Amino acid sequence: MRSMRIARERHHRASAPPFGRVHWLAALALYAAATSASADVYTVNVGTDAGQDPAITDHCAALGDTSHCTLRAAIAIGNTRSGSHTINIGVPVITIVNGSLTQMRAPFIVNGNHATIDGNGRGCFDLIDSGTAAIGHADGASGSKLLNLVIGNCNGAGISANGHDYVFSGNFIGVNAAGVAAMPNSGSGISVSASHVYPDTSTNFLLNLYQQFPVQPVDASGINAFSNNLATALASLHPVVISNNVISGNGQNGIEIFSENLAAVTVSGNMIGTDVSGNLAIPNGADGVHLVGSTFGNLIGPGNVISGNGANGIRVDAGSVFLPNFIMGNRIGLSATLQGVHIGNALSGIVADTKPDTDPTSFNPSSTALVIGPANVISDNDGANNNAFPDTLGDDSAGVVITGSSNGVKVLYNTIGLAEFPSGTPLNSTAYGNAGDGIIVTATGNSISSNVVAANARHGVVVRGSSTASTHIVGNSIGVSPAFAGNMALGNGVDGVHINAASATTIGGPAASDANTIAANKRNGIKLRNGGGDQNGWSNLFQRNRVFGNAKALAGIDIDLEHPENAADGPHSEIPANYANRDQAPAQICAGTEVSGVCAGSTPPTSNGGMTLQWTISTHGVADFRMEFFAVDAVATTAATSMAFLGEQLVTTTAAGLPANSAACAGGRCTATFGGVAPGKRIVMTATDVTPLTDTPAGGSGWQAMLKCFAGNNGIILAACTANDTSEYSNAVAVVGNDRIFKSGFEAQ
Repeated sequence: MRSMRIARERHHRASAPPFGRVHWLAALALYAAATSASADVYTVNVGTDAGQDPAITDHCAALGDTSHCTLRAAIAIGNTRSGSHTINIGVPVITIVNGSLTQMRAPFIVNGNHATIDGNGRGCFDLIDSGTAAIGHADGASGSKLLNLVIGNCNGAGISANGHDYVFSGNFIGVNAAGVAAMPNSGSGISVSASHVYPDTSTNFLLNLYQQFPVQPVDASGINAFSNNLATALASLHPVVISNNVISGNGQNGIEIFSENLAAVTVSGNMIGTDVSGNLAIPNGADGVHLVGSTFGNLIGPGNVISGNGANGIRVDAGSVFLPNFIMGNRIGLSATLQGVHIGNALSGIVADTKPDTDPTSFNPSSTALVIGPANVISDNDGANNNAFPDTLGDDSAGVVITGSSNGVKVLYNTIGLAEFPSGTPLNSTAYGNAGDGIIVTATGNSISSNVVAANARHGVVVRGSSTASTHIVGNSIGVSPAFAGNMALGNGVDGVHINAASATTIGGPAASDANTIAANKRNGIKLRNGGGDQNGWSNLFQRNRVFGNAKALAGIDIDLEHPENAADGPHSEIPANYANRDQAPAQICAGTEVSGVCAGSTPPTSNGGMTLQWTISTHGVADFRMEFFAVDAVATTAATSMAFLGEQLVTTTAAGLPANSAACAGGRCTATFGGVAPGKRIVMTATDVTPLTDTPAGGSGWQAMLKCFAGNNGIILAACTANDTSEYSNAVAVVGNDRIFKSGFEAQ
């Protein structure tokens, strides 16, 4: 366990002893003894704020009126007596007047009975994980429960809890007892942290925990079981439960979860940034939920409504984590139940800056820092981008932002930009798109898979920055939704996927499930910009995707390599240093009408049981290429309403950049045959350079010497790699029937 601790913990640590392995085991023994010892029940029967009478040591008795028990007195006497105590509040309002409420240094169950704790500008609940060991309170207030309280007008957090095994449930924190008007606490609603060091965070211990993790769910139906099983797997880390609260109107974050000494916090069923109905914004001043200080193994969800907050819905500044955090099954930016109500978070839905711990002594065995999904609906968030200049990227907002040093962040099975009313029922409307992008990635080694990303005001997915690489985008619907097959009116406002200077982006893959559908976006389907030199904007691989029907409102094409921008390149010379994907030239499908060049004397794509076509390319060599073939139902891909992947063909080019002679290619012209395609369909293809590249020896030259490539989701830099530069689409050529070829040939005679 590394010794670094964050400054925000210092006020707790000042009174907390060192907590290594021996002390931890001793503390557990003392805690077990304490729970079996006699426990007191205190009934608060007055709303005043006097302390405990020091002359009375066996029951709660307020100073100056020993017939009454105040909340302050109940806490004070409980701190001095062994056992876990119960405080029942029997008055409607308690107003704090005598300075901050007494710190809780023993385990308590506080049943508020919906009483209001009015902080009156003073400190409210402060629970600490150290107390009097001699009476069984070595863990202080750890194990306490605060239930059914109304906590407002406090100086600092409504609940500040340092320790483990806490339950905070059924409370109204920062709002009144009706849950409809703010009673702001100046700090966060709930702030949880821990100063006691976990006894073991070695690599073997973490691996053992991770091997007990439940299987990642892929939809909402599996989240509750995952939550229960995760809590069981992490029981040795002493989980904290924050459930079914309204946490709104606070000056800082709704919930802050802090410290690498704190793990396995579950946040579920809360209204965070809204009223009790979830339909009216009562903003927390900063983020709805904030994870910071390497806290790990936490689950945000299911069932939270996290909307209306003054900054982001959820911000994960967790740094390096021992095990991943999870965000599942939340509504982030939407109201709980009302269509037409817009209460999005002021900035982004989720912002992540986190990575797996790679220290050999505490290595994160999952190589994953954060899992966002499944079943989050992240829409209607208000942080905007400069949509008037969609290619100007900077400090932008989105449904999800993956930034900073992030690595091993996975975004999967979410809806980003569309709404669900009621929850689980997709709404066929563009009215709830995020005001900026759907997803922004500015860090290396992260993945986006199986999401619906549509209706956002600017781009669907942005991958930005010359130092950003190894982003995997697979299995997504970008601009369309499987729930509304054939609906081409849900596209993102500009590009489906926008890659600016980034490299080694993988869009799609070799498996059928890897393919993205990128359609109906207002400008380009996939756009590359700002390639430069040999290290910016190269090796962006597009494989097996269905990219069609884009350019719905703006000049654009389906795949754009920037030269010229937002228009087809056509055949051209290539490998310049200043264009993305090294300006990979597209192939040319022979139409059968050419009178010169390699395609002269060819036949058009012909349906004759199978479908046979001829094609050529003028590119660079000697190099290896994978050619992919697609059929569309219109004269151009941008006009298409469907696209089918037909198959692929591997070829090698000569030093002149023409296809080398082989069984499929002769004289620079190649033939490919696929399953039957009906006459009238158009065929298009892409060309991807898949040449293995090896670093040029020291003192050598050539563009290969400057390239880097990446493996897996963690951006491992390899010395040898595959070029993986994909072209724009070729020309689109119609498939003809065999009888037409015969007639054309007969008439020509």
